[in-house]
Amino acid sequence: MKSTVKKNSVVLSAYLVFFIVHTSQNGVGIAGVQRIIFLEAGQDAWISIIISYLGMAVVVYAMCYILKSFETKDLFQIHQLLFGKWVGNGLNFIMVLYLLAGLMSILLGYTEIVQAWIFPDLKTWAIVLLLLLISIYGVYGGIKTIVGVSFLGFFLTIWLIFMLVVPLRYMEWTNFLPFMEASPKEMLMGAYKTSFTVLGLEILLFVYPYIRDKERVHRYAQLGVFFTFLLIFSVTFVALGYYSGEQLEKTIWATLSMFKIVQFPNLERFEFLAVSLWLVIILPNTLFMLWAASKGLKRLFNGRQKSYVIICSVFVFICSCFFQKRIQINEFVDIVGLFGFYTIFLYPLALAIVVFFRNKMKGRGQQI
Repeated sequence: MKSTVKKNSVVLSAYLVFFIVHTSQNGVGIAGVQRIIFLEAGQDAWISIIISYLGMAVVVYAMCYILKSFETKDLFQIHQLLFGKWVGNGLNFIMVLYLLAGLMSILLGYTEIVQAWIFPDLKTWAIVLLLLLISIYGVYGGIKTIVGVSFLGFFLTIWLIFMLVVPLRYMEWTNFLPFMEASPKEMLMGAYKTSFTVLGLEILLFVYPYIRDKERVHRYAQLGVFFTFLLIFSVTFVALGYYSGEQLEKTIWATLSMFKIVQFPNLERFEFLAVSLWLVIILPNTLFMLWAASKGLKRLFNGRQKSYVIICSVFVFICSCFFQKRIQINEFVDIVGLFGFYTIFLYPLALAIVVFFRNKMKGRGQQI
């Protein structure tokens, strides 16, 4: 099977993988990840994040091994090469559904934040429609435009770390004691609960064919997941010290709540600005997922990718209209997080084993 990526379409420098990987992972989840991990691992939640990072680093290695073994192929093409037309396309269809589910969970999650913090009476369908229209416009610009948005989104993420300086002054260090109280099982469950927060790592499997200097992809991908770990670790560590255990259990969006104490002379409610800027943070998520899902449908059924962008958007919009209550959204996000855990953390490892034996049989083991 020949690659559908033309030579002149390989337009992305390897260093951009850093921005692609990090911004694909950084989204809605970071607004309230602290509470979810704390419920599992208590004050040792920061250890769970370290465990999660180690898992991400291993997965990135596995992904890069798979991609380098097939050079200019994306995951959809790799499935067809490894498992044949019918099984490969079946896996591709499942992947497309996962990408659309991930896209919808991000849209619904951000919609919930907007309704809770700024516009409580604004309808869910109106916010989702607006976000989808922006996403369609961005995806129509092509992979260069999407990566450009990703690059911009990274620099609008950095302010999160600087804003943590304010609550850092009010931290109570005794909140971290007793140290290592959580059992290994609880720490692992805390690491597992971060799966929704780090959804998006799989985008590397789809953008790889468009990258020059592919031998440097692994290095920048590892830097991307490390920066994601650094950001999640920072907001969680500060939240653990800033809130008491009882407060953190009841605070749904701990990161946004900490911004309430940030004050500027001409800005009374900084958290309103934070919620607005969060749109730019989640935009790379929505663009990459919509782009990858539409590309998957193009691989399955041929035709124009732009047409499938509209089909995917309409499908997501109709499905999102059925979610009106917070408990429904939470249950859906939990399901996506569970499936995402298997898709991101387990499936690439299993696929890497299959590719390893395939390479051995062909007598050409690959090294990253």
